[in-house]
Amino acid sequence: MRRPLTAALLFLAVTACAGTGGRSPGTVAPSPAATPLPTASAGRTASASAAPDDQQVEVVASGFGAYDLEVYPVAVLRNLATAQTATAVVVNFTVHFPGGTYSLPAEPVSLAPGETLADTALCTESCVGATSISAAPPTVGDWMAGNRTVISGSSASYACGSPCAGNPGYEGTVTGTLSGQIPSDTLVDLSAVCVDSGGAIVGAGLRPTVWPGGTSTSGSVPVLVSATPASCQLYATESS
Repeated sequence: MRRPLTAALLFLAVTACAGTGGRSPGTVAPSPAATPLPTASAGRTASASAAPDDQQVEVVASGFGAYDLEVYPVAVLRNLATAQTATAVVVNFTVHFPGGTYSLPAEPVSLAPGETLADTALCTESCVGATSISAAPPTVGDWMAGNRTVISGSSASYACGSPCAGNPGYEGTVTGTLSGQIPSDTLVDLSAVCVDSGGAIVGAGLRPTVWPGGTSTSGSVPVLVSATPASCQLYATESS
């Protein structure tokens, strides 16, 4: 009886020794070290919850001023983006008059994030007899991250010119204050928009000038108005 028992114990001891070179059934092998992900460069890290910027420039209002053989179609634009500047923005106007229409583009402008700016163009004989204008949604040449120098305009006073009243309109001058961090001798485009008591645009004008220096200056723009304005607004931007 001792020999079978001794043989069995010897078999178990050999089996146990052979198993020491491998993993026991309940042992988990250690995981390899994780390789760190590349770190995003500064300025490129974005929050997963951040909403995309609204790359759109909208027409807030449009109208025209007219006198004699000249018409100023105008559109007030607003950049809806909060972090990007819209460059080479162009508004295409359609001027309606008895018997037809006439199309013309305004000069390209740039709008900083959230900026509001008036864009206008002068039309002469081709727009005589204008009854209304329409402004198509503006085209944007490009979007650039960041801000740009903004010239802030103000509510402006209107002074009737000579003639002070006529048919169908007359001339005048809009004067207000401009402010901005603009280098001296920078070419600046001033524009003015006048509205009637109901808020409809009845006058506009455009004038290039040179920034005299400093952070504030007075600006004046000759305007053409189709009716007596209740208020006017002065705008300005660096020339493109």
